[in-house]
Amino acid sequence: MISERVLRIALFLLSCLLVLGGCKKSPFTPDPQNLTRPVIWLSSYELSFVGFEAGANPAAQVLKVKNSGQKSLSYTVADDAEWLRIDPANGSSSGQFVEHTILIDKTNLSAREDPYSATISVVCAEAYNNPQKVRVTLQLSAEPPPEIWVRPAELSFTANLGTNPSSQTIRLKNTGKGTLSYTLTSDEAWLSVSPGSGTSSGEEKSHTVAIDTTGMAEGSYEGMITIADPSATNNPQKVKVALKISKEPAPAIAISPGQLIFQAFVGQNPSAQYLSIRNSGGGTLNYIIAHNASWLSVSPTSGTSTGQDNFHRVSVTVGGLSIGVHQAVITITDPKAVNSPQQVPVTLDVSSLPSDNEISISCSPASGRTDDLITIPVSIKGNIKDITVFGLDFTFDTNLFQYQGIAPGGLTGSWATVDGNVISAGTLRIGGFTGSGTPIPTGSNGTIAVITLKVTGTGFADGQTSQLSIFNYADDVEGMTPLPSTTTFTYRKS
Repeated sequence: MISERVLRIALFLLSCLLVLGGCKKSPFTPDPQNLTRPVIWLSSYELSFVGFEAGANPAAQVLKVKNSGQKSLSYTVADDAEWLRIDPANGSSSGQFVEHTILIDKTNLSAREDPYSATISVVCAEAYNNPQKVRVTLQLSAEPPPEIWVRPAELSFTANLGTNPSSQTIRLKNTGKGTLSYTLTSDEAWLSVSPGSGTSSGEEKSHTVAIDTTGMAEGSYEGMITIADPSATNNPQKVKVALKISKEPAPAIAISPGQLIFQAFVGQNPSAQYLSIRNSGGGTLNYIIAHNASWLSVSPTSGTSTGQDNFHRVSVTVGGLSIGVHQAVITITDPKAVNSPQQVPVTLDVSSLPSDNEISISCSPASGRTDDLITIPVSIKGNIKDITVFGLDFTFDTNLFQYQGIAPGGLTGSWATVDGNVISAGTLRIGGFTGSGTPIPTGSNGTIAVITLKVTGTGFADGQTSQLSIFNYADDVEGMTPLPSTTTFTYRKS
């Protein structure tokens, strides 16, 4: 006997077969109107944002919309959450992409385990697939707290009785997350810090620490600056301040020059410069020197002075530095000096190498008559290395000229020697040596020597020319390009 359950199953299977058979005989025909309607296309159907309760809003994202159907798609974009904003809130497309910026405003939202959720609806009544929806989630977490960083941890001031020492600076920043909102307070009336508060999201802030010794007696004093932010992991932080007031004048740091400027070419180190440091106050100045650039060096890095000048060599290593201006600071410190620390700004300007590297001569005047004096400057242009010594030969016609002498050029005026020796008839060997003078730096333009000749010939026709030449370039001018190596003098009868 067939059970009722088996009978029900058989009837169900039979009904399925009938339906399938009916489908074969009557295929689905779409509505022709639907084929001419716009269709909403979205670049994404889900957007996820992650942020922290403190700090900035999450970065915006972009939702792209276009019409993938017919005609024109004119639509609106709406959302159902106060913390969500869409810009622009509408658009139209005939097939091109339209971008909409999705922005989050987490004001008044609290961190929680479950994400916030919302829905963006793209609506066009004429669209075949109206509306289309995008799910938006925002995961908001409790952000790690800020952390106080302060330098230096101690300050030392020295003052003469009845005078105030120079102010000093402390630097603060947030080395944690979020925003550090801090206050600075002192525990002594003679100690002040300005400004008394600040904020940092990672950038460094400077605060001035000043001393007022009014009414204070000779002796040693201690104070404390407290930096506080209740939300910081290492709250509070303290800076110890020491003050010594004496009747004897304290030492004072005097520096010359007040700044250093270096000019250099790529891959070439400029000449060193010197920094003079002395004690312009009382007692003994015991100082140390520091700087903040890897391309800079100072030697020696410390010294003492009771009034005499100490000279420190400051040098630069260009290495792989890029073309442009580089800045650094040299700091001179003696905790007992009334004006410690003192700083010297250093500027290094790195330029591309010159490409000229030329040497040339000219004649002035270019024409003349018997008994006239003419000068022949030897010039350089865009030398690719410093010049401290040079040599070259110069030739002239002894039937027309008589050698009178040689003088330094505009670039060699401080040199120990620039001279010439006649090595044969009409050939002069010229040489120059820096000695304690100033080397010619790379990329210079000017004269290195000036030769003087006298016109002595009488048996020349009017308009006859004579060649004056340089050659055999040696030492630091070796390899320079002669442009020109020859100049022409024209003889005139009158």
